[in-house]
Amino acid sequence: MTIAELIRLYRQQRNLSQTELASKSGVNLKSLSRYELGTSIPPANTLKDLADAMGVSADALLGEEAVIKDKELFKKFEIIQQMDEETKKIITNFLDLTIRDFKAKQAYS
Repeated sequence: MTIAELIRLYRQQRNLSQTELASKSGVNLKSLSRYELGTSIPPANTLKDLADAMGVSADALLGEEAVIKDKELFKKFEIIQQMDEETKKIITNFLDLTIRDFKAKQAYS
């Protein structure tokens, strides 16, 4: 994904309008629009301001982190990150088993 697509995706996942993100990050609204359209690339300091305003790392906006496109799944993973380690371990084990079963079904289909 491009920087433009990632900025737009993270903004939408957080239910922020361009105006809200511009205000929260201190970035000019016109510039933000250009960044999302891909007609301009934000400088490093602006990229960091946008990332901070959305609660992600600058690496996420550079495509260096995994992106969850499904909004509902993304919200669930955000909640899971706040849970204690034991609960996260149980959820991870369940996911591992579910993924293993899914892959097995795909292999034998």
